Amino acid sequence: MFPSNKRVLEKDNPSSNEDQHKPYRDHGNDVEPFDNLYFDFASPPYRNMLKGENLQLEDQKHKKDSPFASLRIVKDFASRSRKLNGERIHIPSSNNESRESNDKKLSTIERIRIAGLHFIETYSSNLDEMSNPSQLFPVLSAELADEAKDIDLLLNLLVSADKTSLKQFADASKLIDLCTKRSSIEGTTVERLVYYFSEAIREKINRETGKDTSEGVESMRMFDLQKALMSVDASILAFHQKVPLSPVCQFTAMHTILENVGNAQHIHVIDLEIRTGMQYTVMMQAIASRTEWRLKHLKITAICTRSKSKIKDTCHNLAEFAHSMNIPFSYNIVMVADMLDFNIDILELDRHERVAVYSAISLSSLIVKPNRLEHLMREIRKINPCIMIVTEVEANHTSLEFVDRFISALFFYGALFDSLSICLANDELNRKVGEAIYFAYPIRNIVSAEGDDRTIRHVGIDVWRAFFARFRMSEVELSGESLNEAKLLINSFDCGNLCSLHVDGRCFRVTWNDVPIFSVSAWKFV
Repeated sequence: MFPSNKRVLEKDNPSSNEDQHKPYRDHGNDVEPFDNLYFDFASPPYRNMLKGENLQLEDQKHKKDSPFASLRIVKDFASRSRKLNGERIHIPSSNNESRESNDKKLSTIERIRIAGLHFIETYSSNLDEMSNPSQLFPVLSAELADEAKDIDLLLNLLVSADKTSLKQFADASKLIDLCTKRSSIEGTTVERLVYYFSEAIREKINRETGKDTSEGVESMRMFDLQKALMSVDASILAFHQKVPLSPVCQFTAMHTILENVGNAQHIHVIDLEIRTGMQYTVMMQAIASRTEWRLKHLKITAICTRSKSKIKDTCHNLAEFAHSMNIPFSYNIVMVADMLDFNIDILELDRHERVAVYSAISLSSLIVKPNRLEHLMREIRKINPCIMIVTEVEANHTSLEFVDRFISALFFYGALFDSLSICLANDELNRKVGEAIYFAYPIRNIVSAEGDDRTIRHVGIDVWRAFFARFRMSEVELSGESLNEAKLLINSFDCGNLCSLHVDGRCFRVTWNDVPIFSVSAWKFV
C-alpha cells in the first residue's frame, strides 16, 4: 500500500492553482436553519411531484370526509407510471426469452395498482361487511384468473392499513390474521411482500394498543438467520452481479467523479459510507484503462460511525485490488462517534489533491437528526470539493400520514421484491437474505414506527434540491457519455428490460417497472 500524505489543508493560504480548497467561511446566518425546510414533508412541492398530470378525481365521494381519502395516492402512482416527467430511456433486454415470459403475467407493481384501483372503486359500499372480508370485492375478470389470488390478498392488506389508520384495530387485526394465513416468505412475490407488510401493520397495532411487539418481530424470522447472516457478503455480490439497480448508480457516480477531476495527478475521494467499496473497483478499472493519464496517487477517506473493523477489511481489499491494477493507492478511515464530530481538520487533505465527495444513501439516514445533517453539509462546504455525487432513494417515506407512507412503501418495496424475484430467480438463498435482512427492517420501521423511532426516512430529488440550494450548491448536469455508458451497463443484465433510466432535469432516476428507486445527482458549491 502506498503511503498516505499526512499534511492537513492549509486553510488560510490555499494554493492559487488548486483553489478548490478555498475554505468556506460560515458568517452567521448564511444558511438558514435546516429544520425550517425539513419538517414539512407534505408541502406542495413534494406533493405536486407525486401527482400525475392525467389524474381526475371525478368521484366526489372520495373527499376528505371519506375514511379512505388518503388512498387516492394509489391513483397518483398509477398515473405517475403512465406519464413521467422528463425523458424516459427504455433499455431493451438482451434476453428475449425472459422478456416473453414476463409479458405473460402481471408484474407485482401492476397487481398492486389493480388492487388499489379496485379498493378505491368498491370499498365505500362495503365498509361494514367484516363478516367475510375475503369477499369484500367483486370477482376479477377471467383474463386475470392466475393473478386474482395475489390481487385479493393485496386488497385485504389495503383494507387492513386503512382500518389501522382509523384506529379500528379489532377489524384491522382480523384482516391481518387473514393476510398472515395466506402469505409466507416461501410464497409468490406478492405473498412474501404481503407477509412482511402484514407483520409491520401488526407491530403498529401492538404499539398503538400498548402490547408487546417482540412476538411480531420474532415471527418474521422463519428461516435460519444465522446461516443468512453468514451469507450476507455473498448475497451482496450476487445482487451486484445480477440486479442492475445499484451497479448503474455506482457506475454513474464513479464516471462522473473521473470526468470532474480531469487529469489531476492526486485524487482524493471522501466517502460518507463506503460499505463494500465495489464502486471503487469500477473507478480503478477506468483509471487503469486511461493510458495517457499518469495518476500519481488515489486516496480514499472512509467516514464511519460504526463497524470500523469491517470498513478496514473493505479498504484493505481495495488496496490489494489497486496494487493488482498498478495504481498508487492509500486509504484513511475516519471514525466519528457522532456526525457532529465530523470536521474538515480530521480529513488529512492536501492542497495538491482534487477532492470529490461521494454520498450513497447516507444523507437520508440523518433526516431524523437534522442538526447533524446540517452540520455535515456545512463542513463539506468548507472542503469545497470539485464535485459531490449524491445517490439517494427516490421515494417519500416521511409523510406524517400513515396510509400515505404505507402506500409509498408498498410500491417501493414491491418493486424491489419484484427485482429480486426476477433477477435472482434461480438463487433462492440470496433472495431470502435480501428480503429478510435488507427489506424487513425498513418496512417494519416505515410502517410501524412514529416520531424519533422512525429512523428510515427518504425524500425525492426535488426535496434534496431545495435543501442543497440553501448551502449554495449548484446541480451539475450528468453527461451524455455517462448516460450512454449506463445504458450499455443496464443492457448487459438479463433482467435489464425492466430497469430504466429517466433524465430528471440534470440528474438520472433509476426505476424498476416504472417505480422510481434511486436518483443520482452531482453538485458543486458556488
